Formats: sequence, C-alpha cells, structure tokens
Amino acid sequence: MGAARLRLFFASDIHGSDVCFRKFLNAAGHYRATVLVMGGDLTGKALVPIVELGSGHFEATFMGERLRADAEGMADLERRVRFNGFYPYRCSPEENELLGRDESQRREAFAREMRRATERWVALADERLPGTGVRCFVMPGNDDELLIDEVLASSRAIENHDGRIAEVEGYRLIGHGWSNRTPWRTAREKDEPEIEEDLRRLLDEAGQQRPIIFNPHVPPHGSGLDLAPRLREDLSVVSRAGQPEMVPVGSTAVRRVIEEYQPLISLHGHIHESRGVVRLGRTVSVNPGSEYNVGRLLGALVDLEAGTVGNVQLVAG
Repeated sequence: MGAARLRLFFASDIHGSDVCFRKFLNAAGHYRATVLVMGGDLTGKALVPIVELGSGHFEATFMGERLRADAEGMADLERRVRFNGFYPYRCSPEENELLGRDESQRREAFAREMRRATERWVALADERLPGTGVRCFVMPGNDDELLIDEVLASSRAIENHDGRIAEVEGYRLIGHGWSNRTPWRTAREKDEPEIEEDLRRLLDEAGQQRPIIFNPHVPPHGSGLDLAPRLREDLSVVSRAGQPEMVPVGSTAVRRVIEEYQPLISLHGHIHESRGVVRLGRTVSVNPGSEYNVGRLLGALVDLEAGTVGNVQLVAG
C-alpha cells in the first residue's frame, strides 16, 4: 500500500490540563484530521490540597492565592485547578499537615491523582472516538511517571506509540518519549548514547519502504526548536539586560539520527517556548510549543500526500 493523503493534528506538553485534552480530542472534527498525535508530557505538575474546614467549607492555596468554597462551589474550584494542569486533592487538615512534612506521603497522593486523572482522559477518549474513523496516538514524555503506561494500555481508542512503530495509512509513525538529561531529574531521562541507540534501532526496524513520521519527544539540539532559559545550579534563570538568556537544550542524538536517516517529518515537544517549523536537510521538523497553563492548546496541522509534506500550519485554540 502506498502512502495516502493524510491530515494529522499534533500537540504536546499539556501537563494535566483538562481543557487542553478535551480540545485535543475535538481537534479531529474541528480540523478534519484523521490522525491525532500527542507527543508526551501528559500529566500534571503538582498536587493542590483542598482542605475540609468543617460545616461544608473548604480552603486551598493556589497560585499564591487563598481560595475558599462551600460544597456547591467545590466543582468550580476543582475545575479551576485542573484548568491550569494541577491536581485538586480533598483532604483533612491533619492529612494536609502530613503531606507538607512527609515527602513519601506526598508522592503517593500525587501518583494516585495522576493515575485517576489519566483514567478519566482514557474514559473520555473511549467514549468519543470509537466509530469516528480517527486514530489517536498518545505517548508519555519525560515528565510522565511509568505508571501511566498501564492506564494508556487499558484504552480501546488510544494507542501508545512510545518505543513502537505504527502503520498509519502507508506511513510509519515512530515514537520515543524519553529526553536527554535535564536539571529537573524527571521520570524518563537517558544519556545521549542510549537515546541514539533506541532511535537507530527503531529507524532501522522501520526501514525505508514507507515514509517516516518521526516523533521523539525532545527536539534536535541547535535546531531553533530547543531554546530554553539558561539555568544556574540552583535552577534560577540567568538573565541579560532583563531578558532570560536562551540556550539550546535539545538532544544531540535526535539531531544526528534526523540528519542521517532523513525521515519525512519530525514532531517534537518538550520545550514550550520554541514553537516553530524548520528544515534539517529534507526533514521538516516541528515544535508546536505549549501554553497549557492558560488553557490554550497549541498544535500543528500536518497535511501529507503521496509520501511528501504538503503543508504544516501552526494553530492555536
């Protein structure tokens, strides 16, 4: 089978934002795309305790603001927290105190909420996508704990393409959700030689018989898709003339394999600030960026036809 005409919607780095995930699912109908691809970093950044004060009243400290709600207002408060990619967590004052001083308890609570939130997303995809003719690929990224792989595997509608080769209408989609080393010491990081070994194995297995849609989570080093603020050892941002000093932080391994294998297109996330489209030889490389924290879904609409890239449009909504 030859490569067909294909419209693909790609997004990444929604970090637990409920509104962005719903927009991602809706993008298939809105943009008339037959393939959805989510390129990693699905899960939220932190837990927000919502403390029960008694008599049906609750309190939370969120983004520097102390918020109160009664039983009727709880749904709105929790929705506001999820909108920004955090996990609301109802607890007693005693449990809140325990979470504040016991890191292991805090990690366990965070993992439970991460799993529950991902399960809700899987249920939503399983409700909306079957019967539509849309294929939905979702892989974890470096910020995502290993436990969510099991949740994604339970879905009828979602296919996890991390470390896999998927046949998609005459194209081959390759996913790789791990990043090079970061100052944050996240869940899925590897040294550059390990990443290169992974990518070469996948690309060699995929072969040259079908055009490759290449989806490493991390962008290629020095491509302009990987510029992030330089950090000091204490993780504070280095500034010059009042502006953050931007430096390339992408993967040298990803850069090398793209330049050598020249896949048709490469789709990346990881660096929220570096939205753009560039060429590395014949390969069109894309990072749609991320503004999950304001509920705005950034994406790339990709038209492929007969094994060529017809059009790439950066979109937002």
